[in-house]
Amino acid sequence: MTVSDRAKNLMDDIWKSRNSGADTEQKLVAQILKLFLNYVTLYETENKMIMLSTDDIANLSNELETLE
Repeated sequence: MTVSDRAKNLMDDIWKSRNSGADTEQKLVAQILKLFLNYVTLYETENKMIMLSTDDIANLSNELETLE
């Protein structure tokens, strides 16, 4: 998946959520946060904690801003 595909796919999933039950701002934001985890890089530490890549989060944010 290319970086632009990743942003497009996330936006598609967000719109699908909005159209199938996430009908309030609270529900939509909650759904976005859940979906977000499918699109960012996660790392597992030695003690089994999950870490998010802040660089990847920033990159995804930039990708979303530049979508056409």
